[in-house]
Amino acid sequence: MPSRSAIVFETPGNALQVSVDDQVRLHVRHFPGRGGPAILMVHGLVEDGRIFWSRGGQGLAPWLADAGYEVYVADLRGRGESEPPLSRGLQVTQHQLITEDLPALFELIAQRHPNQPWFAISHSWGGVWLASALARQPQWLQYLAGQVHFASKRVIRQRNWRKRLMIDLLWCRVAPLIGLFNGLIPARALGIGSADESRAMLRANLAWMNGGQWRDLEDGFDYALAVKTLAWPPGLYLAGKNDHYLGHVDDVKAFARELGEHDAQVVLLKKGLGCSRNYGHNDLLTHPQATQEHFPLVLDWLGQRAPGYL
Repeated sequence: MPSRSAIVFETPGNALQVSVDDQVRLHVRHFPGRGGPAILMVHGLVEDGRIFWSRGGQGLAPWLADAGYEVYVADLRGRGESEPPLSRGLQVTQHQLITEDLPALFELIAQRHPNQPWFAISHSWGGVWLASALARQPQWLQYLAGQVHFASKRVIRQRNWRKRLMIDLLWCRVAPLIGLFNGLIPARALGIGSADESRAMLRANLAWMNGGQWRDLEDGFDYALAVKTLAWPPGLYLAGKNDHYLGHVDDVKAFARELGEHDAQVVLLKKGLGCSRNYGHNDLLTHPQATQEHFPLVLDWLGQRAPGYL
């Protein structure tokens, strides 16, 4: 375990601030449970931690806390209530999230739950960031009891019209041009996310998502090689039948395979297979029916890997 402790500041409302350096503080919402294992939740691109919770008390984070788990939901730098907020010209990079933000969050969990097993849950591109950070600091894997990925993929291989419109045209062509004049990618104004992105983040995302090598753009670290050498904990991978390109089940499966041999279970959330509807990319976390349909599946999966804690 790394020797450096996370510098944590308590704030009102079960919120924490984790100091990454003199300027960056990550906002972490803690949902207290009943002393069960800790769960770190990592959001994806063009979003923040609110994908896991709402101010009305809904969402996966409070639901798992009610079941006894100690849940920590992070806003990575430049998003949500983390400081400083993203501004024009501020180049928040993927490298920073992988090498600084996530290791600080790992340290937070270790500090508050020393020598105890914990879980990680991600959504979308957050799964790629999480796997990348663990590949660079594999010592954390001895404490990671399992990982749950909602619609996480690294490469989009789909070729349908939705992907051509939203990714090939809007995200790959229009967004960079707007970013050139705006100084950032206004994802909220474009209606493609709940958080804006830096231009540097967009470049890094495009390099990997479009099939490029899983290699760090700044220091050349070979993630694809590193992940194959690691003993990964069990993984639960969920995909929605109505997710046509952002987290298509075939791309989710490919991401699970890319991590190498491990106990990987892929679940398609499809009407008639325990679900009342075909879930999409975000509503597999936000739809009210999720608490009755597949959140219990996640809870059971976690419980099987944390016996005796709850």
